[in-house]
Amino acid sequence: MFSCDTMVVCAPYSMYGQNLFAKNSDRPTGEPQPLCFYAGATHAAGEVVHTTHIDVPQVERTYSVVGSRPYWIWGFEMGYNEKGLIIGNEAEGSRLPPDGEQGILGMDLLRLGLERAATAREGIAVITGLLEKYGQKARASMLTDRVYENTFILSDPKECFVLETAGREWVAKQVTEMKGVSNCYSIGKDADMMSANAERIARENRWLSPDEPFDFAKAYSGRQVGQPAGVQRFRRLNKLLSQREQHDFASLAAILRDHYEDELIAPRFGATAGTFRTVCMHMYDFGSSETTASLLARYDEELGIIARYAPAQPCLSVYIPVYMTSLPERMQTAERKYDPETLWWQAKRLSLLVAVDEEAFGDEIRARLLKLENICKQRAEEAENEARRELRAGNAAAAKRILADVTEVCTEQFFLIAKAESIRLAERIKSLGGLYGRQKEELEKYAAYAEMPLL
Repeated sequence: MFSCDTMVVCAPYSMYGQNLFAKNSDRPTGEPQPLCFYAGATHAAGEVVHTTHIDVPQVERTYSVVGSRPYWIWGFEMGYNEKGLIIGNEAEGSRLPPDGEQGILGMDLLRLGLERAATAREGIAVITGLLEKYGQKARASMLTDRVYENTFILSDPKECFVLETAGREWVAKQVTEMKGVSNCYSIGKDADMMSANAERIARENRWLSPDEPFDFAKAYSGRQVGQPAGVQRFRRLNKLLSQREQHDFASLAAILRDHYEDELIAPRFGATAGTFRTVCMHMYDFGSSETTASLLARYDEELGIIARYAPAQPCLSVYIPVYMTSLPERMQTAERKYDPETLWWQAKRLSLLVAVDEEAFGDEIRARLLKLENICKQRAEEAENEARRELRAGNAAAAKRILADVTEVCTEQFFLIAKAESIRLAERIKSLGGLYGRQKEELEKYAAYAEMPLL
């Protein structure tokens, strides 16, 4: 099963006094995930939406959205809209068999929710309405025929919810403190909302004892091989969340960069070895899951969405400030084949080169990237303050340009540093005779698949 880790922190537990969202998107190796902006629009009657696998009727009005999109998929792993709604998803596996028809991919449900809903409650209604009509378990990988169901976290300026689905059935629960979700159902006997048939189907299949209260997670959890790793990361995520009374972007970024440091199952042979399924996930072998993008987001009453996006693995990347504005072309573009002019592929090449000998290269590269991230953080805070002044003076267009400009500058700086560091590391590795180490064969497979000149 694929893997992701998603968190939400409600306003009383946020240092900003705003709901916080954070997610690492984990996808199969060799799958770029750029961040893209799509403007809202008015649509004519009879239009359809061409999602990844099926067409669905379009609605009259869609909102502007920003989303992190696997290159071959129409929808998003995570994203936000102009109204302040933020959504991320998780792969799940239930006991229900496929219902015989190709449904809507979970990432497509997520984007449709962002395009059509202004609040978390509206998002639940959009996603579950489409789910009940079309079903899910659509093909979700370019490398295999894997299918899955979904958990969603939805956050708006006022409320946060977890929505868990199994086939066409679902439950939802409001989050009032903080919560992390991974690849395991977590809503048990305390759902706030559920589909009309969820309990009936479980009872008819005798997935619970006749006299026990309905428990969605217990009834519907499948027996997938990935379940133990999902539960393990679920517990790690919530343990790390509970260690602070209040969170900000920095504390959530630290969790998204976690490799079980200081634990019994701490990384073996370096953080990039992929030995254990961690929050910040690295390739163990070609075809396994790895973190391909990371997002932090919150809604500000004046500026709208304030977010940070890190391409590829966040521990070897930079969180770039992004907003509800147009985005640089380098950030929005990435296909299966390696393209040295795109942000995602430069970040990915750097992480692969570090994986040759993480113990030798990792600390050095992370220190340089952290220095840039701190510069970007300072620039973002200055730009946000300047944008507030423009908004208070009635200059909305100027404020938007200021925010778009800081995204452009930080994107270009990270691109250039990743490119320069990749060249430097490649030369260093060549001076040692070429690729080596325990990841050598898998790195060669990755480079061949992506048509990437790694050295």
